[in-house]
Amino acid sequence: MTTELLSQLWQMSQGASQGPIRKLTPDNYRNRLTPETASAGFIALHTAEVMHRFANMLFDREISIPIQATGRVSDEGKPLDLVAILQLVEDSFAMIADQIHQTSDDQWAEIISSPFGEVPRMQMLTFLMHHNSYHAGQIAQAIKKGKEFSLVS
Repeated sequence: MTTELLSQLWQMSQGASQGPIRKLTPDNYRNRLTPETASAGFIALHTAEVMHRFANMLFDREISIPIQATGRVSDEGKPLDLVAILQLVEDSFAMIADQIHQTSDDQWAEIISSPFGEVPRMQMLTFLMHHNSYHAGQIAQAIKKGKEFSLVS
């Protein structure tokens, strides 16, 4: 029952989080709210990478992608491949959905190590959903109200 419920919650969260990401285009993915904030495309890349990092903590799944937008990394305006980012986001959401389906009801209550301490697996998945929603809001705002800034190196 727990796995089925979490699967449904992930599906709802995924839909809401992917909405703004699917609106990224070659004309808007470099948009930032300010020169100091990350671009919409960089935030989308970060979101996908974090799903892989959480899959490692949640499901002991090896990280199989390069990490470029996570962990004390700033968006310095380096070129990004929008098509690759959009595919990575899609694949990352699907990977987490698949991992959820493979997790037994009992495993959701197991305590796992995380950057936030020892927590139940279900709590970490909930935090991942929050993380994705938070960044989806940033992406939506950058698309709607942001612009491309020239960054001086």
